[in-house]
Amino acid sequence: MSPWARWVLLVFCAASTFPAASARAAAVGALLGANRCSISGDAPLNTSYGGGTGLIVGAQGEIALTHDIALSIQPMLAQSRTELKSAVSEDEGSERTLDLALDWVSVPVMVKFQAAGGRTYFAGGVDVSFLSSASLTGEGVDEDVKSLFHEVNVGALFGFGVVFPVGRPRITTELRYVQGLVNLSGAEQGLIQELPDRFYSSGLQIMAGILFPLGGR
Repeated sequence: MSPWARWVLLVFCAASTFPAASARAAAVGALLGANRCSISGDAPLNTSYGGGTGLIVGAQGEIALTHDIALSIQPMLAQSRTELKSAVSEDEGSERTLDLALDWVSVPVMVKFQAAGGRTYFAGGVDVSFLSSASLTGEGVDEDVKSLFHEVNVGALFGFGVVFPVGRPRITTELRYVQGLVNLSGAEQGLIQELPDRFYSSGLQIMAGILFPLGGR
């Protein structure tokens, strides 16, 4: 069983020991997590990509649409990290490693569908992100490369979460997959030889949050 599968099983079992969460008309709170989303695409010859871990910090607001369905908006700052490895000669072991850091202001908008009496939920929606900074470092390189990328990204997201009621507040944990739908390559992307003409963002996010109800049960 993979580490991600073990994590989902563990939190699901833990949540089953808590009473079911009551429906709330509206709630607000905060989020903190790790971002394993990096670039993906057809890498140029003798080039490979490695995922890195970035930080996620943000806020969240939730409005109940029905007893079991809620609309959630989560403005956040999200770091994306990718390791670029490319061969610089045909000699074995001779390669160049660069780190690409992309920082985003993201606004995920998603619908949550409660399950297991409110103890778990499934989510789906879109993530609209705005590039705030981009840098390329390593091997004597330290460059601002924001102008080489499209500054707006749109992704589809799918998530599974577990809810832990602790009185009126609710603690949530969520595993989320995000797939970018926009080609991030800018008009002058060829200046970075390790990147293809077309590439996208994709990967996993794991988050913990807390929600405080605004009136009602």
